[in-house]
Amino acid sequence: MTQYIYKHGRGSDDAHKRDAALFAELLSQHHQLKRETTRLANGILARTTSNNPNLAKILQAHVSGMAQRFASGRAIRSWDPLFAALFEFRDQIVMQYRDIDGGVEAQLTSDDPRLIELIHSHDQTLHQFVDFGYEKSGAISPKPDWLK
Repeated sequence: MTQYIYKHGRGSDDAHKRDAALFAELLSQHHQLKRETTRLANGILARTTSNNPNLAKILQAHVSGMAQRFASGRAIRSWDPLFAALFEFRDQIVMQYRDIDGGVEAQLTSDDPRLIELIHSHDQTLHQFVDFGYEKSGAISPKPDWLK
């Protein structure tokens, strides 16, 4: 089986198309999502939920797809320095998630203080997607000062 790594955040295989469609649906219905984050000494614990059962299922499928992409190094948003760095350092970041009523609980952690900053910036980006939807989806993500 051929593995594709999308260096520019684009792809045309079935998994990429599915992931993009799920993300688009979440962005279009962002006002029905709620995201709460607890900062941990080594990362974050986040809960993203919706009162809309269909949207909660879409959210769960999205997180599952992103976890698979992350584990296999199938980058997304490679044009965005934050996402490029997340995939570059993915072997030093632990991502765990579980489906919960109405959504997903995810924990991202690292032992490297610089990568903890990266995780916090990623969390800030996801809050912006939930708060603003498409309005922020094309913008460069906030990133730590050390990331050029």
